[in-house]
Amino acid sequence: MVDFRTTSDPREIAQLAQASKSQLAELFFSKRDSVSLKWHHYLDVYDRYLSPYRTREQPLRFLEIGIAEGGSFQIWRSYFGPEAILFGIDIDAESASNLNTLGINCCGRAGDQADPVFLRRVVEEMGGLDIVIDDGSHVAEHQIATFRTLFPLLSNGGMYLCEDLHTAYWGGQWQGGLKKPGTFIEVTKDIIDCLHSWYAPIANDLSDMELHRSVPAIHIHDSLVVIEKAHVDAPVMIIW
Repeated sequence: MVDFRTTSDPREIAQLAQASKSQLAELFFSKRDSVSLKWHHYLDVYDRYLSPYRTREQPLRFLEIGIAEGGSFQIWRSYFGPEAILFGIDIDAESASNLNTLGINCCGRAGDQADPVFLRRVVEEMGGLDIVIDDGSHVAEHQIATFRTLFPLLSNGGMYLCEDLHTAYWGGQWQGGLKKPGTFIEVTKDIIDCLHSWYAPIANDLSDMELHRSVPAIHIHDSLVVIEKAHVDAPVMIIW
């Protein structure tokens, strides 16, 4: 049974806008030149985790994978302000080029999100990395390759977000299926196990990343996972 749907009905969109609570949602529902596609429930979730970055002293370094028409970058520019360093990558060279011509000081780069050399080159150009949003191909092997490359490059206090994880349950081009090894849903479960490597030997495909030392928390929402990045000290039980 499939219950999700899409809508372009102005009346329903107006109702959804009224039901939203965050400033990010207000920006999303305001008039823009380019189209942006987001699940409604993402808007308040994003605001929950990303709003603290709006007040940081150093310019934010933000990378979104998947540009399409560039509509989301119009939102991110308004949300994070004029000083934020905003980059997008896309396999489609036209999408990358369009982002460069929007006139909002965002940089588009064309390349494969599963190519470590390309990703590292983009991060070097950005001067570092604080937030990653993977809204790219949604193909399992691409998502994992991207995480393996970019998560180690994130700054302490950074955030890694992977969207549209419902595709992990779809076969065909998505390489998914319920409990199928290699999907990002299963990778997320592996990360949860890795966080507990302090207490028991954990052997899985991510063990080599020693994520228990760099992931203080992981947050799971419908189709969206948020992974925090920070130095983690060994746990200490206090007997007092």
